[in-house]
Amino acid sequence: MRADRDRIVVTGLGVVAGNGVDREAFCEAIYEGKTGIRPVTRFDVSQFRTPVAGQVEVEVPKVTPRDNQFGGTVSLAVRALNEALADAGLTAEQIATLGPRAGLAFSTSHGGTAYVMEHIKQELDQTEPTPDWLFEHSYFTNRVALAAGIQGPCSTTSSACAAGTASVGFAIDMIRSGRADLMVWGGSDPLMEISYGGFHIMKALSPTGVPKPFDKNRDGLIIGEGAAMMIVERLDQALARGAHIYAEIAGYGLSNDAYHATSPDPEGGGALRAMEMALADAGLQVSEIDYINAHGTATPANDTMEAKAIHRLLGDRAGQVAISSTKSMTGHCLGAAGSVEAAVCLLAIDRGFLPPTATLAEPEAGAEGLNLIKTQGRRATVKVALSNSFAFAGNTACIAFRQYQ
Repeated sequence: MRADRDRIVVTGLGVVAGNGVDREAFCEAIYEGKTGIRPVTRFDVSQFRTPVAGQVEVEVPKVTPRDNQFGGTVSLAVRALNEALADAGLTAEQIATLGPRAGLAFSTSHGGTAYVMEHIKQELDQTEPTPDWLFEHSYFTNRVALAAGIQGPCSTTSSACAAGTASVGFAIDMIRSGRADLMVWGGSDPLMEISYGGFHIMKALSPTGVPKPFDKNRDGLIIGEGAAMMIVERLDQALARGAHIYAEIAGYGLSNDAYHATSPDPEGGGALRAMEMALADAGLQVSEIDYINAHGTATPANDTMEAKAIHRLLGDRAGQVAISSTKSMTGHCLGAAGSVEAAVCLLAIDRGFLPPTATLAEPEAGAEGLNLIKTQGRRATVKVALSNSFAFAGNTACIAFRQYQ
């Protein structure tokens, strides 16, 4: 095992999601199998395949040309960030004293698209054109960095629905390489018409409005929104200041199917490689896995592929390792999904429970033989958890979390 200086732990956690607008409400909802999917009120969805989403029930500032909040991407992230900082017993001012030794790994799919859509719909005065920087996701990372007091390395990951998971690699590498002592890690994506439009055109949205990952009656995904932010630091530093430790980030894996622009490799090659890489990086064996938070979108292509990849990974342990998709409760939070689902894993390890796939009734044929947790969470000791995220363009990512002992 690595020396304490090289081990990396999570000491602060903040979450905003459709089924819970703070960490404790979110944790309770996940355990109890409560959904955050509700009728969309933010824009007209009458022409789409479904009228519901994992909409966050807090005020998200509207974007105007002079609005320095820059829409949902930043406001959701900062809300989660403030909770994470308080949870870790830190302030932005304290982080600023670390200078270049504190960094940020941020992920988003949409960035400034909210402003652009507003600009188009309202036909704003063309004497105030949309500034070029609004198309740059890195600008929004800068806004989060400012709120966190970050002066060190910053990175923006936008690898579609794998972004929230993939971005942890930057955070881990900065600390392991000695370039940083503390990293703020997380992702944010707001609910937007452009997401609806894209998935509607692909006929990927659930017409029944109920996402049922791994269920034989699944009929598509539901869009969600939200943010999760984590404070990540060296173990020796966390111990020195007496911080609460949720879990250790033991390893990560990144891969690519190199198969198709939107469809995953049907055999789950990229997904399997990402999970194997995360375990190898963590120095863990398949025999040590207690729980897998699956990508589980409730689309046939993803669920069938992922079930096959998990079967291939676990072998004769397929019926023993607990598995669930919490998108059944939050919806698919896109560029923030990996961060939100990482928060689920951290809470599962810290609070001792197995999260459910709340809507699962009868597993699809490909998922038979897997230990799929249904309806409501179960109390259990979770020592090792994997969090999966798989995306368009074949992007696959996995994080291995380990209980701190």
